[in-house]
Amino acid sequence: MLVYAYLSGEHRELPILELKSLMEAEDVEYKEVYVFDQVALIEVHDDRLFNVLSSRAVLTKYAGYLLGLIESDGDVHNILKALKNSKLCELGGYSKVNFKRVKTYGLGIKYEDLITEINRSSASLCKNVEGSYLDIILTEGVAVLGLRKFTRSLADLRSREPTSRPVYRPGTMTPYWARVFVNLSRASVSKKHLLLDPFCGVGGFLLESCAMGLKYCGLDINEDYVKGAVENLTYFNCEPNVVVGDACKLPFDKVDAVATDPPYGRLTKPSGVNDLLELTKCFIEELSKVLKDGGYAVFAQRSDIPVEEFIEGFGLKLVDRVLNWVHGSLTRSIYVVRK
Repeated sequence: MLVYAYLSGEHRELPILELKSLMEAEDVEYKEVYVFDQVALIEVHDDRLFNVLSSRAVLTKYAGYLLGLIESDGDVHNILKALKNSKLCELGGYSKVNFKRVKTYGLGIKYEDLITEINRSSASLCKNVEGSYLDIILTEGVAVLGLRKFTRSLADLRSREPTSRPVYRPGTMTPYWARVFVNLSRASVSKKHLLLDPFCGVGGFLLESCAMGLKYCGLDINEDYVKGAVENLTYFNCEPNVVVGDACKLPFDKVDAVATDPPYGRLTKPSGVNDLLELTKCFIEELSKVLKDGGYAVFAQRSDIPVEEFIEGFGLKLVDRVLNWVHGSLTRSIYVVRK
């Protein structure tokens, strides 16, 4: 079964990494076919992927069954022909057309002309009020035709924005990005994985873990932050599984996954490169002890800190490193490591 996924355009690498991580976490067997600009085509064995995306995805905007893939430098008649020869009717038809041009691709195809031709053929294309969106996406020399089965909703995430919580701390990561980190960790709901955040602050990563149905625990060296995390988690009807503790002396045996945002900016402690170096080194050493074999950890750090040296030194494997600009002169690297 071929499916398409329309990805967020705010980062080149992270959307496809999140998509792969979610499929691996929940054992959705897949074969990556091709990745275009903001579009991924994937072969899967069943449609469980759509349920996984619905409950967890942030960087996939929508996805569905692939109906066709044609060159986008042709005319609208080629698109119409491909739709008529597809399984659109067999899959239940469509109710509305969503036309999306990624950047400036496919300028030879005009929206007005395409919609006019599709409307003329609506009966043969099985248009009906019960159908889903018919997606036509122009990207990198091709037109991706698909019948949508998943649409991202951010309403639930917005309800947990840092300023909407009982306890707010400046510099707290948004629910949007906190969820990306948790998803990249391959923490699994179906496998009942336990996820750890050893720099939990006032609980942002734990809130997203709770919202996705994951088991979680957290700690922070700052007692006030831990109290804030307990209050925030309780407010959103989540178990307050948080303790005061040192990320360099973790009081846990083994966990399946780690997702965290250690100190790295000017508003965080400890201040000074030497302190930050020592903190990063001892944190990664603790990761190597508490992470189960095969488990993943995701964290960010300033790009001028020799994180890869520490990862290798403590026997962990670097899976991905992605640069992410924060603000001004601060660029952080997001690291995905495996035990």
